[in-house]
Amino acid sequence: MLVDFRTSEAGSDISCDICIIGAGAAGITLACSLIDSGIQVCLLESGGLDFSPDIQSLYDGVGVGLESASPTGCRLHHFGGSTNHWRGWCARLKDIDFEPRSWIPHSGWPIRRRDLDTYYEKAQAICQIGSLGFEESAFMNDELHFPPFSSDKVDIRFFRFSPPTRFGQVYREQLSKAKNIKVFLYANTTLLEANKTASTVRKVRLQTLEGKTGEVRARIVVLSCGGMENARLLLLSNNIQRAGLGNSSGLVGRCFMQHIEGNVAKILVTDPVAFAVFERFKRQAVEMVAEISISKRAQEMHGILNSGFTIKTEYRDGIGYESLRGIWGDIKQGHWPQDFSDRLWSVLNDLGSIGRGISKKARPIVHLYVRAEQLPNRDSQITLSDNLDVLGLPKIKVNWQLTQFDKHSIIEATHRVAEELGRLNIGRVKLEDWVTQDNNEWPQPIWGGCHHMGTTRMTDDAAMGVVDRNCRMHTVSNLYIAGSSVFPTAGYVPPTLTIVALALRLGDHLKGQFQVR
Repeated sequence: MLVDFRTSEAGSDISCDICIIGAGAAGITLACSLIDSGIQVCLLESGGLDFSPDIQSLYDGVGVGLESASPTGCRLHHFGGSTNHWRGWCARLKDIDFEPRSWIPHSGWPIRRRDLDTYYEKAQAICQIGSLGFEESAFMNDELHFPPFSSDKVDIRFFRFSPPTRFGQVYREQLSKAKNIKVFLYANTTLLEANKTASTVRKVRLQTLEGKTGEVRARIVVLSCGGMENARLLLLSNNIQRAGLGNSSGLVGRCFMQHIEGNVAKILVTDPVAFAVFERFKRQAVEMVAEISISKRAQEMHGILNSGFTIKTEYRDGIGYESLRGIWGDIKQGHWPQDFSDRLWSVLNDLGSIGRGISKKARPIVHLYVRAEQLPNRDSQITLSDNLDVLGLPKIKVNWQLTQFDKHSIIEATHRVAEELGRLNIGRVKLEDWVTQDNNEWPQPIWGGCHHMGTTRMTDDAAMGVVDRNCRMHTVSNLYIAGSSVFPTAGYVPPTLTIVALALRLGDHLKGQFQVR
């Protein structure tokens, strides 16, 4: 059932077994996994079914670190959450992403990849990417003939592309028909009210933009509001613990991570056939793309973070042809061309591009594009600002920070790929200027992929994290967290598939708490 909390006649006080806060990939997946379980579930969404500027303004905030960690632009405040602008990239984390790595402080999940394998299979169906596995490089190599890269340096791995699945649209009917699920729209959570010892959540306080208030009483509460907002809600819920609910470790909001993305080099292609295998292709009606991934052996040997490289080709007309088009456009409008002498000089010095432009054969520019893991860093942090939103709550402050080790890892990984392309005589690499300097200076803006992770990290040791291996908060017995905020380390692949797998795993755990079979 879908209910508009603003106009609901059922009253403002809600009782249920499990209250899920946030209807994005994690919250919707978890709610769907509990359908027909006999467990009474309420799913709270702060927005409606469609985008609303007024609701979206609740995500306003300030960024004080690196530029691209906008607290506003990446997140969406309506049913389906950020899947409403998801581009559909799907891949599983690798074994090494879960393992403790001696060269990476605070690395290692309390679970292993094998603990998620069954859930990854189910997550692939939910994300509509079929059943074909991701670790099929040997099989695919027989068909696509990848270059014989040295396994000491790089591997081939694959991304699959979801349509992309807009969770709020695809799973809306399923949730609306479920007898044991109630979805409350326009229900903004303002406080997780704890008992006197801050060991349990007593109530979830709600408020609409119109001023209606209410509360939810539930045996179990699950936060699934995203990598930024999960931390914000815990920090806001400071009526008992001044540092924020469940923040005895001081780690709520810390170790905020994204994926570091950008062009690291241009490639002069000497073997076009070898590069053709890195173009998108279809298998079992699902789009896929291969990429060059830094091998586990190379990560261990060089003491670096995980990363992968995509081959991107763009086509440009050339400055001569662009200048000629500009001159002709001004003349057609009856104007003497601006900067005529400069434009004419560009035309005369790039006559080759004129022929290519007229024949519609633009010159390809091939880029080496990195997606890189970020080091868990306490100084990279989500906090509260002094500014208030329309509900009277402190807005979010994002301080995304990278380290020299992050950049050093990218440089070392780029060198391994460049060495292999050169050794096999399939391309020569010209590094971008920023990759030639092994320091902590980054091009601005540097893109983080809108992948917000790590702010409520999962650990067995309560002093080193926020939630345990079952995603329950170490110090709050009935509060769980779903989503990428629990990632202790991030790997380098987009987090959505892992978010869905973890939500399915959490669903099974919660059924066990209610003895549901």
